[in-house]
Amino acid sequence: MKKINSVLCLGLALVLSGCGSAPKVEPISTPVLEAAVAEVVGLKKAADIDQADLLSFEEYTDGLEYLGRAQHGLASNYEGEYILEKAARGKAQLQQALKNSLDRTPNAVRILESRKSTLDAGVKNSLELAEALADLDDDLRDETDNFARSLEPLEFSEFQKKYFALEIKAVQFRELDAVKESIQGASRKEAKDLAPRSLRTAMLDVSEAENLIAQSPRDPRVYQVILDLAIGSSIFLTDVMQVILDAPGTPEDVAARIVDQNRQLEALSRNVGSLQKDLKATQSTLVETESSLKQKETALIETEGALKLQDLELKSARTTLLETETALILQNEQLEKSSMQIRFQRAMDQAVEEFSDEEASVYQKSSKLIFRLKKINFASGSATIPAASKPILAKINDIIKNLGAELVAVEGHTDSVGAAELNKNLSTKRAVSVAKYLASLAGGYKTGYVGYGESRPIASNDTKIGRAINRRVDLVVTARK
Repeated sequence: MKKINSVLCLGLALVLSGCGSAPKVEPISTPVLEAAVAEVVGLKKAADIDQADLLSFEEYTDGLEYLGRAQHGLASNYEGEYILEKAARGKAQLQQALKNSLDRTPNAVRILESRKSTLDAGVKNSLELAEALADLDDDLRDETDNFARSLEPLEFSEFQKKYFALEIKAVQFRELDAVKESIQGASRKEAKDLAPRSLRTAMLDVSEAENLIAQSPRDPRVYQVILDLAIGSSIFLTDVMQVILDAPGTPEDVAARIVDQNRQLEALSRNVGSLQKDLKATQSTLVETESSLKQKETALIETEGALKLQDLELKSARTTLLETETALILQNEQLEKSSMQIRFQRAMDQAVEEFSDEEASVYQKSSKLIFRLKKINFASGSATIPAASKPILAKINDIIKNLGAELVAVEGHTDSVGAAELNKNLSTKRAVSVAKYLASLAGGYKTGYVGYGESRPIASNDTKIGRAINRRVDLVVTARK
């Protein structure tokens, strides 16, 4: 350090002397230059702790300017003398700022505590708030004649209130700036018209979070719950807007349901992943138990003297193994059920996107998925599939194939017009036609068929609309486990 100080002093002396006959100096090594700049950086940190930017503004500001020039010169490989000169000047200014701060602190102890809380809240992270802090600091210096005197109680109260108000704004900025930016981004995309309820909820949550922060900016326990709620509301608004923008014309309530549904599916997928992890752990335990069981059985054969004791241990191990296998079976069943539910949900979502309510509907019944075809439009008395209806069956085949179906049972139904036996025969022929056509698409699943005629109506046959509803073909899908 003594060597660095002497070099800094030499650099400053050369500049101040202005002498053209300066002694020749050997090239200065990079480590010496780096150490000289690092010393000034250390003084700057000490000055920040002492709030020299307030107590000795001019010297602190000049010191930072010289430090910045020295750092730039070091990074740009300037001449060593230039770097040392700027570092020496920066050191001198910051040392003076530290001395001034020490002398002036007694007249500013109480207000410095309030200002430090404002700094700790991150007031300088916002350009607007940093400028407001600078203006308030200027007022404080003017009021105290640059800390030549202490504040009177009324003056102290006013400045304390102003620093506390800045602290509140700094905490609000720190905690909510990203949330506000997210909401503003949605607003720029016309969220007011496309998702007004989600936008209003997010804005209300932000306002409530701001109010609670204003009540107690130094205690996150007071505002953390509503802050998390505001963050969640802004994310939900963004997700709803994304759904609407991806599919223009989607109502907000539909988009909100889609977002909720996607989140439920994600949670279900995570649960499946957790079950798979538990399953692997159980399988590992089973292997270890079986290995332990074999070792005990070998020991039983080799050590006849310990036969009774080892027999008891063997029974216990076998009981544990049975319990583990039972748990494994239960976990496998739960995993299969969760996996099947995810596949069913995705198939239903795809069907809703692919078909209008007039063409087809889909719903789950126990462990089966039912596709109800409403527009096959067979000619009266005919079992021939119309060409216009085949694309619908092709789309359904794609959904069923993606679902991983094992069996598709085709059920034919008619209204009550005509003889019951004729209706049953006609519904069977139509079911056969649909089953054969699905089989021709090679979806990787087996097909079956049955005709119920008029025996299973789902609407009244006394009206034209009811009879049209009853004339249908249902595809009952059994998924692979």
